[in-house]
Amino acid sequence: MTADLFKVIARFETAEGQPFFGSEYKVVLLDRDRLLDDKLGSTSLSKDGTAEFLFSASDILSIDSIGERRPDIYFVITENNNEVFRSEIFPEVDFDATDPVTGRQDDVTKEFGPFRVTA
Repeated sequence: MTADLFKVIARFETAEGQPFFGSEYKVVLLDRDRLLDDKLGSTSLSKDGTAEFLFSASDILSIDSIGERRPDIYFVITENNNEVFRSEIFPEVDFDATDPVTGRQDDVTKEFGPFRVTA
């Protein structure tokens, strides 16, 4: 059985390794597609430098990615609508992976980072 909801957690830190946060920053989670990238969510950073996103399987579907279940995700941080950080692209993130022994779905939560932000 495949899940319909997915969770992504990303952690960001300063060049000194401290949590990166501030009310002026927004983190956007995107799915890279051929024509137009899908916005999967936008949130602020918590005081421990994390951003959490919850999105549905239908959010990764678009005209140029019909039937997609493995998004190519990346993160963008903006300060007052100006981009200050862009992560690498993580291709084919598999939210439907199953445990080879039990056959149960492994985990619909994926964690990324820490990312060093020098804004």
